[in-house]
Amino acid sequence: MSPSLLDVPSVREYLCRQLLCRVPTPHKAVALTFDDGPHPSHTPWLLDMLAAKDIKATFFVVGRRVRRFRDLVGRAQAEGHEIGNHTDHHLPLSPLPAGLIARELNVCGRLVEGVTGHRPRFMRPPMGWFNDKVLRISRELGYEPVIGTIHPQDSRQPGVPTIMRRLHRRLEPGAIIILHDGGWRIRASRQQTLRAVDLLTDELLAQGFAFPTLSGLVDDAAAGKADDESV
Repeated sequence: MSPSLLDVPSVREYLCRQLLCRVPTPHKAVALTFDDGPHPSHTPWLLDMLAAKDIKATFFVVGRRVRRFRDLVGRAQAEGHEIGNHTDHHLPLSPLPAGLIARELNVCGRLVEGVTGHRPRFMRPPMGWFNDKVLRISRELGYEPVIGTIHPQDSRQPGVPTIMRRLHRRLEPGAIIILHDGGWRIRASRQQTLRAVDLLTDELLAQGFAFPTLSGLVDDAAAGKADDESV
């Protein structure tokens, strides 16, 4: 199986110049992020597991799923998780005209705000497809574009051991981990992802890692940098 583009150093360096990939921090903290939901069975299981371990995550939701499962978005927000914008229909944005890119982001953003009372801060382009036009429009609309540090390709269901190996390979403080609680089809299985997340969080909690939301990771790092500069 081909590696994730994030595993190719030259590609990763380029991506990290264009979008948020990781957050430099001396603290043992990583951000768990989940794409393509909410999902009627995977997301509740995940929320139960995260609550039991007092872990926060960031969910990049798709508008067409928010319409069907808005209560899950409300529950995630109420339990302290962050909601990000993953567009309305999960289409590759790069080939679209500017008006449709803006519509995909605006519709999803309004749906999230209608449920949570908060407009998303971050957006993640579906499938990682972006170009200068996508980044420009996203920022003009007030979003910070995000990719991540580690993409174990869990949505391809390579097996829990493979997912875990890929997660371990590049895990470091400040990492942004890309995982999936949903999929293009509602019948898509994410059981391997759920099992891997359960194992990974147990391991990292035992090592003293914290799991803030993406905003929490970014803001804590910025506050720490400001403190260092003021000394």
